[in-house]
Amino acid sequence: MNPMAQFQALVCVSAISMLGGAVDVVPSGTGGPLVSVVVPTVKLNNGVKMPMMLWGSGGETQENATSTAPAVRDALITGFPGIDAANHYHNQVGVARGIAMAKASGSLKHTPWLQTKVEPCGHSIITPVRSGHCYNDTLAAFEQNLEQLDVSIVDLTLIHSPPCVPNSSWADPQCMWPDQPDAVYPQHCNCAAAEPCAMMREQWKALEHMYHAGKTRAIGVSNFCQDCLACIAQPESIVPAVNQLQFHAGMPGPDPGGLLSYCAERGIIVQAYSPLGGDAHAALLGSPIIGRIAATHGNKTTAQVCLRWVLQLGLPLATSTVNIQYMQEDLGVWGWELSSADMSAIDALAIAPDDPVKSMCLL
Repeated sequence: MNPMAQFQALVCVSAISMLGGAVDVVPSGTGGPLVSVVVPTVKLNNGVKMPMMLWGSGGETQENATSTAPAVRDALITGFPGIDAANHYHNQVGVARGIAMAKASGSLKHTPWLQTKVEPCGHSIITPVRSGHCYNDTLAAFEQNLEQLDVSIVDLTLIHSPPCVPNSSWADPQCMWPDQPDAVYPQHCNCAAAEPCAMMREQWKALEHMYHAGKTRAIGVSNFCQDCLACIAQPESIVPAVNQLQFHAGMPGPDPGGLLSYCAERGIIVQAYSPLGGDAHAALLGSPIIGRIAATHGNKTTAQVCLRWVLQLGLPLATSTVNIQYMQEDLGVWGWELSSADMSAIDALAIAPDDPVKSMCLL
């Protein structure tokens, strides 16, 4: 069995064992009361159990802490087991308020999973993590995340992306995207070049420090391709628990660029963001193939089919909506399965055929 298949089998067994009974959801499109859902978990490489679905705060509420708070409250009360946050989203104070509102409602029966991200080194738009100061600035950025989220510990901390080219910033046109070839950093994602690799290693050491200090239960990365992961894979280093990537049907295939199987071989869980297509959202949900598959499963929506495809590959995901009905529908992806023919048909979709690794490895 290949590494990707082994990983999928492991996650499926883990998820089934943790369902603990039927999932109670409101039928798609019917409205009704908030749902009560038990979301399965996946075990990370350090033994920590992470929910298979989170609500992402980087969607419609990004850069607006005021609108973030009620959306977080609604997501948690509806049944999402946790929140995917980031300093880059400008709304972590709103995330904290929303969690407090959910707790105050009396409807929250669990402690939410909470994950956050620190800015990549060389990124100076939000919280400066300056080249030449990657280690100390990452520690400071992490502490600011804890302060904004009003917690003393988080469940997972990620480096948000590979580093920015030294002496520049993401706001500067001269700051190359991590995968963009140029005369100085011709390698894919920059990560094989000495200077950005050194920057990543310093950031990773900072996250390791916070992990050993007991301030984050697990650490990982986001938007890292193979060269980036190879850079921080030092003999004495912790293996990232998670690599959060843009991943959805139509990229095409279930293992674009071999990146998912590369992570599986190393015990790194891939967590999908933009599982409903990102920029290809309308085309993906409007696909006749997805529509036909949704129709064969009764009252399922095309969004539910797309989410189910990702989950059935064994991958956890983060999705975002402020609409309570859509939240209910997002959570209604357990208790039924896509057939092998359904999975194969979705595997073959090529709705976003441009370089899929470029999409997966960029912020």
